[in-house]
Amino acid sequence: MSDADNSISGGNNGTDVHKRVGLAAEVFGKYGDEILAVIRFNVDDQSSANDIFQDFFVSLVRKPIPPYIKDVKRYLYKAVTNDVIDFSRRSRNRQNNAQEYAYIYKYRLTEENPQEMMVHAEETTRMLQLVQKHLPKHEAKVFYKRCGDGLSTADTARALRLSKTTVSHYLSVATKKIRQMITNKKDVAE
Repeated sequence: MSDADNSISGGNNGTDVHKRVGLAAEVFGKYGDEILAVIRFNVDDQSSANDIFQDFFVSLVRKPIPPYIKDVKRYLYKAVTNDVIDFSRRSRNRQNNAQEYAYIYKYRLTEENPQEMMVHAEETTRMLQLVQKHLPKHEAKVFYKRCGDGLSTADTARALRLSKTTVSHYLSVATKKIRQMITNKKDVAE
């Protein structure tokens, strides 16, 4: 290991913060472009790449490169790759938690009143039965998957092995027919 690489390695763990910041700055001065290139290669969103780049600097301040590391470049590559993986995992977990919260919150609002929840479930079941009874089979299947099961258009297309365009078309036609049925029922009731 060269003297430059040796000075980049962290030294002892008792170094003060200023020295560790200086060591991290030295690492970024020498390898910063390569670090950023690795991050950008592995991340789609450039603002995320900049966040990871800055976080990596902070992590080098907290935990400098150990002095026994012979190949600093390889060490940095592995560390940066692990940081990108961790960042992606945290982002995915945040997104999943937000979706789960939204899903739970949606039902928590109706759970506050069990009677309303039962009425809603009965109305939904009746509506889906009417849909299945009055719509052609293919439109009813698409409508049921999309609205009854709560699937997205893409998931409905995958589940029924149809194109998204076909699913959108069937949903559009089914929705128009349902609106007509509802309008006709209101006219008859009045």
